[in-house]
Amino acid sequence: MIINLLCAQDVLSLIQHKNNETVRLDPAGGGFSMEKTDSRYALSVWRGEFIDRATEQAYRQHEEKTTARSLITALWVWGTLVILFGVLDYIQLGATEGFYLLFALRLISTFFIAVYIFFLKSRPALATGGQATTAVEIIGFPVMFMIFFVRPEITSWNIGVISILLISLFIFVPNRATQSAIAALFGLVGTVYSIALKEPPVSVLIGLAFVLMLPSVIGYVAAVRLQRGQRRQFAMLNETVRINKSLQEEILRREELEVELKRQATTDPLTGLFNRRQYEMLFRREQERLRRYGARLSLCVLDLDHFKRINDQYGHDLGDQALKHVANLFVDTLRHSDIVGRFGGEEFILLLPDTDLDSAMQVINRLRERLQKSPLDNEGQPITLTATFAVTEVQVDDTNIEDVIRRADKGLYDGKAAGRNRVISV
Repeated sequence: MIINLLCAQDVLSLIQHKNNETVRLDPAGGGFSMEKTDSRYALSVWRGEFIDRATEQAYRQHEEKTTARSLITALWVWGTLVILFGVLDYIQLGATEGFYLLFALRLISTFFIAVYIFFLKSRPALATGGQATTAVEIIGFPVMFMIFFVRPEITSWNIGVISILLISLFIFVPNRATQSAIAALFGLVGTVYSIALKEPPVSVLIGLAFVLMLPSVIGYVAAVRLQRGQRRQFAMLNETVRINKSLQEEILRREELEVELKRQATTDPLTGLFNRRQYEMLFRREQERLRRYGARLSLCVLDLDHFKRINDQYGHDLGDQALKHVANLFVDTLRHSDIVGRFGGEEFILLLPDTDLDSAMQVINRLRERLQKSPLDNEGQPITLTATFAVTEVQVDDTNIEDVIRRADKGLYDGKAAGRNRVISV
């Protein structure tokens, strides 16, 4: 067989090289390991994104629907919490001006969250771009800043909530690490500025900035690692698809090669008819049917008349055209079950399964007449072709095809001696 299936161990040890890239299937690790990454898949250390813009764009398009679904879930949770915290404001403040101010800011934040959710459903690409998500995140911070002034008694608690919010921007809300960092920086600066308006000691502001930087830095590092990991998976997926495609193309190429090799091994290269090896094999198959089931089988050997004159007068190229012309005519005229082979030179052999001698004579006579009435066109000049045919029926006691051909050859010799362009039975 031309194609051998790769065993499981072969697949696990497959190494694919392309340019400067090496991708290895690692059975111990349960997947791929990229030893040396193609420049298209190089990742930024600080952004956690592909340096190549086209690759980064392809990644975002691949992830946009998944990211949008996750972002919508996060936004629903965020919006719900924003409103629920308003209940605590009411319990503490009652129907006061401070409560209405905070609640108005909460409604504004929730409104933008709801609008963003609406657009995300029809435009999921917004989720991977990052700018819209960052804007909504920034809009959510003013309500946290205002709490320092409306409810100063919970300043410490509010700082803790903001710390959680800062790290959540990186971990809980799907966004690009750099865009989340912008929103976190806004929240950090706004918080420190809000506290600074109350004129605390400088050391308190420095300590506050340090405390708020911790969740921001931790969240940023975690987000970068997460995004690098996601993009590595994307790169591995692309390589898997590419390798599979390459393997499929190779399998297809080998299948086509196998078909071509089989064709070349069984057919005559000039006429496309069965060669000697193939028609002898088919003869043995039909001979077995004859012996086992009593089927009838006739064999015909034919020789084109005066073929040497065509080669001498018109050249071998036209001689080759004549052979192909005759081969096509025989294939078109005879049954699909009949076997047409090239015996050698201008000689052909026909095997007619399930056909006795009388029936074979009728078939071959019609074939002879059609050949005579189907001249070869030579640039507008018709060249009549004829042939002498010798037909014999295969007998049970015939040892092999050579015995039958020798009998037919004798008839072919008699036919040529009798004037050619005729059918002789033996």
